[in-house]
Amino acid sequence: MLGYTWLWLLCVQSGNSHWMKTTRIRVQDRLSFFTTNRVDPLEFDSAPLIRFCCKPGSRRVKRQWVSKADRRGVSSHSNNSRRSVLWAVLLSLAVLLLAVGCEPPQVPEYEATPSPSALRIAYLDGGSLHMMRTDGTDITLLARNLQPTECAPYYISPDGRWVAYQQADDGLWVVPTTGGSSIMLSDAAPGSVSWFPDSSGVIYTLNDDVYAQWLDTSQPAQPLAVGGRRYLFPTWSPDGKYIAFLETTSDPEVYNVILIQSDGTGWRTLGTTAPQSSERHLCPDIVVWSPDSTRFLVDFGEPAFAFYVAGGSPVQIGSGASPTNHAWSPDGRSLTYQDDLNRLWLARADGSEQRLLTEVPVSEAVWSPHDSQIAYIAHRGDDTVLEIINVETGEILPLTSGGGYVEGSPHWTPDSAFLIFARYSTEDQGASDATQGHASSGIWLVPADGSAPAERLALTGDAIQVFPIR
Repeated sequence: MLGYTWLWLLCVQSGNSHWMKTTRIRVQDRLSFFTTNRVDPLEFDSAPLIRFCCKPGSRRVKRQWVSKADRRGVSSHSNNSRRSVLWAVLLSLAVLLLAVGCEPPQVPEYEATPSPSALRIAYLDGGSLHMMRTDGTDITLLARNLQPTECAPYYISPDGRWVAYQQADDGLWVVPTTGGSSIMLSDAAPGSVSWFPDSSGVIYTLNDDVYAQWLDTSQPAQPLAVGGRRYLFPTWSPDGKYIAFLETTSDPEVYNVILIQSDGTGWRTLGTTAPQSSERHLCPDIVVWSPDSTRFLVDFGEPAFAFYVAGGSPVQIGSGASPTNHAWSPDGRSLTYQDDLNRLWLARADGSEQRLLTEVPVSEAVWSPHDSQIAYIAHRGDDTVLEIINVETGEILPLTSGGGYVEGSPHWTPDSAFLIFARYSTEDQGASDATQGHASSGIWLVPADGSAPAERLALTGDAIQVFPIR
């Protein structure tokens, strides 16, 4: 206990002129449910180190400062004595820290635009999950026999170091993206999966209940929303403070929109939504958070709404019949969506200033990391091609020309310099792809400025994800 007290003393800012009147450390009954690893350096400098590195319980320090009036009359001799004692404590503490070996965690240094050598491409090939570099080299098999689904049956962690996947009739697993042994997180197949923002675990639904499971499987799964078997699509906010999900009601066509704090407390119902159709693909992107974590989009009802963490009335995003496939811009100020004719629209985050971007039907629209461009698959007559539109000027740049191929699954590299996409042949119907109905013609890379033709990276593959390993 004395050692922990000294450890806390080190964390008090050295320039603080107040004197500590009392110090008391209390062990909590349980660990905090979640602590993000995206720590503000200024906050970290003044935070008690025991909050991070001293286990098993979290410890809180209650401080009561002595006022200036209480310090009147304290002699300079007393001050000198106190300084001497303080220096002795600090020197002893340095020895103690070396002995204990308890060091503050290193805050990850994320690159704003990771270099290509830091990027990886994940993809499926015949039910097996593979990983490779963006130049098509270093192909690694990570897992076999993934669960067939209309949605991608695997989920990359935010730091790019892990991938969770659903194996056919065999539960939920994780494996390092660099390869290695898989770890079983659940022996039953989950409904949907969302990573902790610090990549230390996942939340998932099982029989329409919500659980949290750490990568450290010595910690059992923690129930978050159970008992009713009525909860769907749990998704964690980027800042790690909240989890949003849907709750079924007695009306099969109405769902409550629920927000809870990351420790499972603070339940709030922000409103309701209704599904468009029972045939809707129930992928994890039903609930999508804004990049700044102030609101989230529920792209499940008719129409879609943005719900605010602060409360208040939700905002309708998109007009006309059945707007769908909404996507936030990287800065969170705008969204795209498609209308009933699959044309692409742009709107502000508050639903205003809606503007038609394309006259032709499109699919799989994705924002560039730099906000100003959107890539999509355009359906122009018999041709299905990859295009880019500048959202400010409306200028459209075709990157492929069809010619016996169908494009799909476009993904930007983080520097916005390239697009990586899947290509399918319309001529050979031999080995058909489950999603497109065409034979896979591999994974391709093309410069986003159209300065060079597309280059093939792999002979087969689909369900692509491009991500940096940080």
